[in-house]
Amino acid sequence: RSVSRGLGDVYKRQDIYALLETLPAGTRVMADSATANGDSSATANAGGGTAVTLEQFGPARQTAGAYHVKAYDSSVIRQPGCGQVDLSYFSDAAFLGDSLTVGFSDYSINLGGALICGYTGVGPDAIVNRSAVKSSVRGSEVAMDVLTAAQPKKLYILLGTNTLTTLGAADRFLAYYGQMLDQLRQALPGCVIYVQSIPPVRPQAAAEKPGLASDVLRSVNEQLAKLAADKGCVYLDLWETFADENGNLKEMLAAPDGVHFSAGNGYGAWVTYLRNHAKYSASNSWTMGSAYSAE
Repeated sequence: RSVSRGLGDVYKRQDIYALLETLPAGTRVMADSATANGDSSATANAGGGTAVTLEQFGPARQTAGAYHVKAYDSSVIRQPGCGQVDLSYFSDAAFLGDSLTVGFSDYSINLGGALICGYTGVGPDAIVNRSAVKSSVRGSEVAMDVLTAAQPKKLYILLGTNTLTTLGAADRFLAYYGQMLDQLRQALPGCVIYVQSIPPVRPQAAAEKPGLASDVLRSVNEQLAKLAADKGCVYLDLWETFADENGNLKEMLAAPDGVHFSAGNGYGAWVTYLRNHAKYSASNSWTMGSAYSAE
């Protein structure tokens, strides 16, 4: 009877000796060139017992078509669900965005005391160019100055819904978005920057604003995901929560205009998503009973 055992290149001489000590007395050992002294015919004759062949082995060779390589896209880049943080997690956070972010203030959404920098109609160009923008809470201000003074530990960005209403606006938007991230990285050292995907809209809204059509937004979001990864930011895919099976904003989460979120279900779903997709840290304030909670 022949018994075959595989040994890789990492086996050292003492490993082989240890193996040999476990074999029954009278066993004849045959070693190949990868496991012995470079002589494929090298044998240790011990009186003609069971033969044990020490063979070199490696990873199995896969045939073409038997495997696939996953593309490096938003589904890979996006932050996965990671337990649930308490609302106090946002106490040292800031939210930078357009009219969707303004809703946090207008509807008095509880975000644990986060700084809301929401400006209706604003895109990344206004941030880069230090334009005066209007906060519904504080009045006219320069967003970069407000953020630099506050020095938040986390920054959540959602821009695009107000500026991508027409076709052909994506390239300019993405160019300014990259410049904005560079400026924010310099102004806020140590800050965890979250780049949120542009959420879908309802079909009737997309018909009126073709730049917000599902296929257009998917393309822009793919580029946003890669931009976030290149700039060392965390990418949050809001479509996981807001999109239906057709890539449209879920009706139950939409405001009547089909673009913004409803005060209850819409913003509630957004906050829940953010709480479930915080970048992991042992110091995060986890909700009791959730994954990673000590209680």
